[in-house]
Amino acid sequence: MLKRVFVFIMLVFAVPSVHAQRDSVHQWQIRANIQHGVLLPEYGFLGNISDDYIRGFEINISKSTTGETQWQQLYRYPSFGISFYYSTLGSKQHFGDQYTLYPYYALNIYRGRKWSLNYQMGLGISYATKKYDQNTNFQNLAIGSHFNIHYHADVIAQWKISKKLYVNGGISFSHISNANLSEPNVGLNSSTAFIGMALGIGQRKEYVKKEVPTFTPYFTYEVLINGGMKHTRTFESFQYPAFSISFDAKRRARYKFAFGAGIDFFYDASIEPQMIRLNKPYSSSNSFTSGIHFAQEFVYDKVSLILQEGFYIGLTDKLNGYFMYNRAIARYKFSKHFFANFSLKSHLYILDFPEIGIGYYW
Repeated sequence: MLKRVFVFIMLVFAVPSVHAQRDSVHQWQIRANIQHGVLLPEYGFLGNISDDYIRGFEINISKSTTGETQWQQLYRYPSFGISFYYSTLGSKQHFGDQYTLYPYYALNIYRGRKWSLNYQMGLGISYATKKYDQNTNFQNLAIGSHFNIHYHADVIAQWKISKKLYVNGGISFSHISNANLSEPNVGLNSSTAFIGMALGIGQRKEYVKKEVPTFTPYFTYEVLINGGMKHTRTFESFQYPAFSISFDAKRRARYKFAFGAGIDFFYDASIEPQMIRLNKPYSSSNSFTSGIHFAQEFVYDKVSLILQEGFYIGLTDKLNGYFMYNRAIARYKFSKHFFANFSLKSHLYILDFPEIGIGYYW
């Protein structure tokens, strides 16, 4: 799942928009879609117990930007919104249904007078009506908790049929899992096609078109402290603390993009009980790991999405022998020098644990 998210994020920020002659837009829009698709059987047990298609509906409200800020023009007038999404999960008996609320943003691929094409991505909270139970639902090895993180991505085409009415359709990908906060945590992936209607609200507003000043590249530096909790994938209820401290140096090459490298130091309290359980020799230093990473940062004003690819160096992973780690990071700069962080640390496609943190940059 994380590989798909990484690739989609890179495409979202890298693909340029195509302009046509639409010069104004309804600032608010309500959209409703019906969904039909399939559960993606990435593991054998999913194919064995999945017995139905994915069916659902989605209602969302969005606000289009018109270029009042430099960032809106740099990103070709994106829109932001919130969505309520309901769907079945491929097996009423084992997985039940999901009810989801997530904020999202959408960027234009093509914007014309009659039709448009955009990509949309969101992250929110989902409630699954069925979860794993060792006595009554032991075959559900995908969902270990009622509340889960929901990731949603869409490619949407929209056709104008009147001044305020639109027909829309497209394809979507969604994923739910609990970020290793409860066991089991395989998660569920699904892909659906959708069709629906949209209504523009209020008067249309003209797009603002101003020249954006030339960007001058510069370097930035940051120190970050993160903390999180994790399970050991042994179906025990206890969670172990995990912490990290990182230092980064980056080159801000453009308004929307920076790249760089950094060093990390990790502490994981779950290493000791896992090594003892596996009869591996343990010393206190085994709970610590260190490494270096490369980073790509995609920036929208005070918000950033960051991808990191790291390698354990110095204090290496003695539990599983992993040599590489990854992070997907959402960041918000709330002052001139401080930012808040939410990240998912993984080993390639295996999620390790979520982190929240605070950092200082200059």
